[in-house]
Amino acid sequence: MKKFGLGVLTLLVVVGFNGCSTRLGNMTVVSTNNVDGLSADVKTEQRVKGESCSHNFLIIPWGDFQNRLQIATDNAIDNGHKAGLKGDVLVNAKIGITAWNTIIYGQNCMTVEGDLIPLAKSMK
Repeated sequence: MKKFGLGVLTLLVVVGFNGCSTRLGNMTVVSTNNVDGLSADVKTEQRVKGESCSHNFLIIPWGDFQNRLQIATDNAIDNGHKAGLKGDVLVNAKIGITAWNTIIYGQNCMTVEGDLIPLAKSMK
């Protein structure tokens, strides 16, 4: 009986100490500071938005967990191109995460929204 209790305690400790790591993305240009040569008044009429979502069903996760920030940014740029906008860089970007869960199903989405501009035209 003593061995069974020790085994259960060991199992609880192992299960209780777990974790995970997720790469959010690889970005070519990212800054929270002013960039020399980038026009400060760069703004477009239409903002673009993209997202990358992962799901879970009965606590079992599935979907793309790696490079979510990169995928959401790429989707925003692609959505801008589909809308007829020219550009390759997002400025004035907002990045957010929304998540919701029920007992059966849940979703976690990363969203990126910004002004799509061509980088060469914004440089002085």
